Amino acid sequence: MGTSSLVALAGMSLVAMLVAFVVGILVAGLALCVAFRLIIGYMPAYLRSLGVVLLTAVAVMVASIVLGMLMHGSNGWLGVAVEFLVGAAVVNYLLLSQNGSRIGYGKACLVQLVYMVIGFVLFVIAAAIMAAIFGTAILGMH
Repeated sequence: MGTSSLVALAGMSLVAMLVAFVVGILVAGLALCVAFRLIIGYMPAYLRSLGVVLLTAVAVMVASIVLGMLMHGSNGWLGVAVEFLVGAAVVNYLLLSQNGSRIGYGKACLVQLVYMVIGFVLFVIAAAIMAAIFGTAILGMH
């Protein structure tokens, strides 16, 4: 009893999605470290930044589900605002200054804004690279 090619393709797709998810989380942690360094002046621990990224993702997912129920599925730009505010709150609570105190919600908002801009720029660069790779592959088929 052999495995069909569609099942093998589905398995490879799941592995590729898992790899993309893990690499995305690792790059997001590094981007948060860089944003914190630019605003606050020192680099936090990388594992702590990874924890902040994962906790923010879980908190934003829960908040988006609640918003989806309240707004009947149409939250649009409100989801970006929720991600910004929840991310700033998590940064304020978990990434501390050098003396161990909180950095304040205003600076945390600025760190989150720089982090989101870095993420957007990295997304545009990755999309351009993927478009170039797959665009040439599709053009090469004709």
